[in-house]
Amino acid sequence: MTLSSIIEDVTGEERTLTIYDASDPEAVRAVENHFIVQRVSVEESTAPDGPDDFAVLHDDGEFLAAADLETLRRAVSFEAGLLDATDLAEVPTPEVLKHVGNTTFTSYGKRRMILASREIEECAWRAGGGELHSGFQKLSLFRHQWELYERVADRGVSIHAYGVPDWSPPDVPWLTVHASDDEEIRRSWFVGFDSPDDRDCALLAEECEPNEFEGFWTYDEGIVGDVLGHLRATYA
Repeated sequence: MTLSSIIEDVTGEERTLTIYDASDPEAVRAVENHFIVQRVSVEESTAPDGPDDFAVLHDDGEFLAAADLETLRRAVSFEAGLLDATDLAEVPTPEVLKHVGNTTFTSYGKRRMILASREIEECAWRAGGGELHSGFQKLSLFRHQWELYERVADRGVSIHAYGVPDWSPPDVPWLTVHASDDEEIRRSWFVGFDSPDDRDCALLAEECEPNEFEGFWTYDEGIVGDVLGHLRATYA
Protein backbone atom coordinates (compact mmCIF):
# COMPACT_ATOMS: atom_id res chain seq x y z
CA MET A 1 0.00 0.00 0.00
CA THR A 2 1.13 3.53 -0.84
CA LEU A 3 -0.53 6.91 -0.69
CA SER A 4 -0.82 6.79 -4.49
CA SER A 5 -2.58 3.43 -4.41
CA ILE A 6 -5.06 4.70 -1.82
CA ILE A 7 -5.93 7.64 -4.10
CA GLU A 8 -6.39 5.27 -7.04
CA ASP A 9 -8.71 3.02 -5.03
CA VAL A 10 -11.04 5.81 -3.93
CA THR A 11 -13.89 6.42 -6.33
CA GLY A 12 -15.81 9.66 -5.96
CA GLU A 13 -19.54 9.50 -5.37
CA GLU A 14 -21.39 11.59 -7.95
CA ARG A 15 -23.93 13.90 -6.35
CA THR A 16 -26.17 16.78 -7.36
CA LEU A 17 -26.45 20.25 -5.86
CA THR A 18 -29.70 22.02 -6.74
CA ILE A 19 -29.91 25.78 -6.25
CA TYR A 20 -33.48 27.04 -5.93
CA ASP A 21 -34.65 30.48 -7.07
CA ALA A 22 -31.22 32.11 -7.16
CA SER A 23 -31.26 35.90 -7.25
CA ASP A 24 -27.49 36.35 -7.60
CA PRO A 25 -25.92 34.84 -10.76
CA GLU A 26 -22.43 35.59 -9.42
CA ALA A 27 -23.09 33.42 -6.37
CA VAL A 28 -24.25 30.58 -8.60
CA ARG A 29 -21.10 30.86 -10.73
CA ALA A 30 -18.90 30.84 -7.63
CA VAL A 31 -20.52 27.60 -6.45
CA GLU A 32 -20.29 26.06 -9.94
CA ASN A 33 -16.60 26.95 -10.15
CA HIS A 34 -15.99 25.32 -6.79
CA PHE A 35 -17.56 22.02 -7.83
CA ILE A 36 -16.40 21.95 -11.44
CA VAL A 37 -13.42 19.70 -10.65
CA GLN A 38 -15.48 17.37 -8.45
CA ARG A 39 -18.10 14.75 -9.11
CA VAL A 40 -20.88 17.15 -8.12
CA SER A 41 -23.23 18.55 -10.75
CA VAL A 42 -24.84 21.94 -10.06
CA GLU A 43 -28.38 22.60 -11.27
CA GLU A 44 -30.83 25.46 -10.92
CA SER A 45 -34.53 25.04 -10.27
CA THR A 46 -37.59 26.77 -8.83
CA ALA A 47 -39.60 25.95 -5.72
CA PRO A 48 -42.71 28.14 -5.43
CA ASP A 49 -43.35 27.14 -1.83
CA GLY A 50 -39.74 27.21 -0.67
CA PRO A 51 -37.21 29.90 0.24
CA ASP A 52 -35.19 31.78 -2.38
CA ASP A 53 -31.42 31.41 -2.71
CA PHE A 54 -31.34 27.94 -1.18
CA ALA A 55 -29.10 24.98 -2.12
CA VAL A 56 -29.84 21.30 -1.53
CA LEU A 57 -27.34 18.46 -1.95
CA HIS A 58 -28.75 15.08 -2.83
CA ASP A 59 -27.52 11.65 -3.90
CA ASP A 60 -29.82 9.88 -6.38
CA GLY A 61 -32.78 11.80 -4.96
CA GLU A 62 -31.85 11.27 -1.31
CA PHE A 63 -31.50 14.48 0.71
CA LEU A 64 -28.06 14.96 2.25
CA ALA A 65 -27.70 18.59 3.33
CA ALA A 66 -28.81 22.14 2.62
CA ALA A 67 -27.52 25.70 2.98
CA ASP A 68 -28.53 29.19 2.00
CA LEU A 69 -26.72 30.31 -1.13
CA GLU A 70 -24.86 33.24 0.42
CA THR A 71 -23.37 31.08 3.19
CA LEU A 72 -22.26 28.55 0.60
CA ARG A 73 -20.84 31.24 -1.67
CA ARG A 74 -18.76 32.71 1.13
CA ALA A 75 -17.39 29.30 2.05
CA VAL A 76 -16.26 28.49 -1.48
CA SER A 77 -15.01 31.91 -2.60
CA PHE A 78 -11.75 31.71 -0.63
CA GLU A 79 -12.10 35.18 0.80
CA ALA A 80 -9.03 36.52 2.55
CA GLY A 81 -10.83 36.55 5.88
CA LEU A 82 -11.31 32.80 5.71
CA LEU A 83 -7.83 31.93 4.61
CA ASP A 84 -6.14 34.22 7.11
CA ALA A 85 -8.26 33.16 10.09
CA THR A 86 -6.31 31.67 12.96
CA ASP A 87 -9.36 31.19 15.16
CA LEU A 88 -10.74 27.94 13.80
CA ALA A 89 -14.02 28.49 15.59
CA GLU A 90 -14.69 31.36 13.18
CA VAL A 91 -14.25 29.30 10.00
CA PRO A 92 -17.76 28.50 8.70
CA THR A 93 -18.22 25.13 7.01
CA PRO A 94 -21.72 24.59 5.59
CA GLU A 95 -23.16 21.11 6.00
CA VAL A 96 -23.30 20.84 2.20
CA LEU A 97 -19.49 20.84 2.02
CA LYS A 98 -19.21 18.35 4.88
CA HIS A 99 -21.36 15.86 2.96
CA VAL A 100 -19.40 15.98 -0.28
CA GLY A 101 -17.19 12.98 0.42
CA ASN A 102 -15.76 10.71 -0.55
CA THR A 103 -15.12 13.48 -3.05
CA THR A 104 -12.37 13.19 -5.63
CA PHE A 105 -10.93 16.21 -7.39
CA THR A 106 -8.77 16.47 -10.47
CA SER A 107 -7.29 19.95 -10.27
CA TYR A 108 -7.06 21.76 -6.95
CA GLY A 109 -4.80 24.76 -6.62
CA LYS A 110 -3.05 25.75 -3.44
CA ARG A 111 -5.90 27.98 -2.20
CA ARG A 112 -8.46 25.19 -2.42
CA MET A 113 -6.09 22.77 -0.71
CA ILE A 114 -5.64 25.24 2.15
CA LEU A 115 -9.39 25.58 2.64
CA ALA A 116 -9.93 21.82 2.51
CA SER A 117 -7.13 21.37 5.06
CA ARG A 118 -8.75 23.94 7.34
CA GLU A 119 -11.89 21.84 7.42
CA ILE A 120 -9.97 18.82 8.77
CA GLU A 121 -8.00 20.99 11.20
CA GLU A 122 -11.24 22.55 12.44
CA CYS A 123 -12.65 19.05 13.12
CA ALA A 124 -9.62 18.33 15.29
CA TRP A 125 -9.93 21.66 17.11
CA ARG A 126 -13.59 21.01 17.89
CA ALA A 127 -12.98 17.42 19.01
CA GLY A 128 -10.41 18.46 21.60
CA GLY A 129 -8.45 15.21 21.42
CA GLY A 130 -7.19 12.52 19.06
CA GLU A 131 -4.32 12.66 16.57
CA LEU A 132 -3.82 14.98 13.61
CA HIS A 133 -1.39 13.80 10.93
CA SER A 134 -0.29 16.47 8.44
CA GLY A 135 2.05 16.22 5.46
CA PHE A 136 3.72 19.50 4.54
CA GLN A 137 5.96 18.14 1.75
CA LYS A 138 8.76 20.19 3.33
CA LEU A 139 8.94 20.76 7.08
CA SER A 140 9.86 24.39 6.44
CA LEU A 141 6.25 24.89 5.30
CA PHE A 142 5.10 23.75 8.73
CA ARG A 143 6.80 26.81 10.19
CA HIS A 144 4.20 29.06 8.53
CA GLN A 145 1.38 27.04 10.12
CA TRP A 146 2.94 26.79 13.57
CA GLU A 147 0.59 29.15 15.38
CA LEU A 148 -2.50 27.44 14.01
CA TYR A 149 -1.27 23.96 14.98
CA GLU A 150 -0.23 25.20 18.40
CA ARG A 151 -3.82 26.29 18.95
CA VAL A 152 -5.11 22.88 17.87
CA ALA A 153 -2.63 21.21 20.22
CA ASP A 154 -3.80 23.43 23.09
CA ARG A 155 -7.16 21.64 22.74
CA GLY A 156 -5.51 18.30 23.58
CA VAL A 157 -4.77 17.07 20.05
CA SER A 158 -1.50 15.25 19.34
CA ILE A 159 0.18 16.53 16.17
CA HIS A 160 2.24 14.42 13.74
CA ALA A 161 4.11 16.42 11.07
CA TYR A 162 5.65 14.85 7.95
CA GLY A 163 8.03 16.40 5.45
CA VAL A 164 11.49 16.69 3.99
CA PRO A 165 13.83 17.72 6.84
CA ASP A 166 14.73 21.22 5.65
CA TRP A 167 13.73 22.74 9.02
CA SER A 168 13.81 21.52 12.62
CA PRO A 169 10.57 22.31 14.49
CA PRO A 170 10.79 23.18 18.19
CA ASP A 171 10.89 20.23 20.56
CA VAL A 172 7.47 20.39 22.21
CA PRO A 173 5.54 17.58 23.95
CA TRP A 174 2.51 17.73 21.65
CA LEU A 175 4.48 17.22 18.41
CA THR A 176 5.95 14.15 16.74
CA VAL A 177 8.06 14.89 13.66
CA HIS A 178 8.40 12.34 10.85
CA ALA A 179 11.24 13.66 8.71
CA SER A 180 11.56 11.81 5.40
CA ASP A 181 12.97 12.29 1.92
CA ASP A 182 10.65 9.65 0.41
CA GLU A 183 9.11 10.65 -2.89
CA GLU A 184 5.52 10.19 -1.67
CA ILE A 185 6.17 12.59 1.19
CA ARG A 186 7.65 15.15 -1.21
CA ARG A 187 4.71 14.84 -3.61
CA SER A 188 1.79 14.42 -1.19
CA TRP A 189 -0.36 16.89 0.72
CA PHE A 190 -2.40 15.22 3.42
CA VAL A 191 -4.25 16.00 6.63
CA GLY A 192 -5.75 13.05 8.49
CA PHE A 193 -7.59 13.15 11.80
CA ASP A 194 -8.00 10.14 14.10
CA SER A 195 -10.90 11.35 16.21
CA PRO A 196 -11.66 10.25 19.78
CA ASP A 197 -15.38 10.15 18.98
CA ASP A 198 -15.48 8.21 15.67
CA ARG A 199 -15.57 11.31 13.47
CA ASP A 200 -12.45 10.54 11.47
CA CYS A 201 -11.70 12.53 8.32
CA ALA A 202 -8.86 12.96 5.87
CA LEU A 203 -7.64 14.90 2.87
CA LEU A 204 -5.09 13.21 0.60
CA ALA A 205 -3.69 14.50 -2.69
CA GLU A 206 -0.64 14.33 -4.91
CA GLU A 207 0.99 17.23 -6.69
CA CYS A 208 0.53 16.53 -10.41
CA GLU A 209 1.82 19.93 -11.58
CA PRO A 210 3.47 22.73 -9.58
CA ASN A 211 0.81 23.79 -7.04
CA GLU A 212 -1.86 21.63 -8.72
CA PHE A 213 -3.19 18.59 -6.83
CA GLU A 214 -5.29 15.50 -7.51
CA GLY A 215 -6.85 13.45 -4.73
CA PHE A 216 -9.82 13.24 -2.40
CA TRP A 217 -11.21 14.04 1.01
CA THR A 218 -13.34 11.65 3.01
CA TYR A 219 -15.25 11.01 6.22
CA ASP A 220 -15.18 7.24 5.67
CA GLU A 221 -13.50 5.68 8.72
CA GLY A 222 -12.17 2.76 6.68
CA ILE A 223 -10.43 4.97 4.15
CA VAL A 224 -9.08 7.27 6.86
CA GLY A 225 -7.82 4.16 8.63
CA ASP A 226 -5.97 3.08 5.48
CA VAL A 227 -4.27 6.47 5.18
CA LEU A 228 -3.24 6.69 8.84
CA GLY A 229 -2.34 3.01 8.97
CA HIS A 230 0.05 3.43 6.07
CA LEU A 231 1.64 6.51 7.62
CA ARG A 232 2.11 4.83 11.00
CA ALA A 233 3.53 1.64 9.52
CA THR A 234 5.88 3.37 7.09
CA TYR A 235 7.10 6.40 9.01
CA ALA A 236 6.84 5.33 12.65
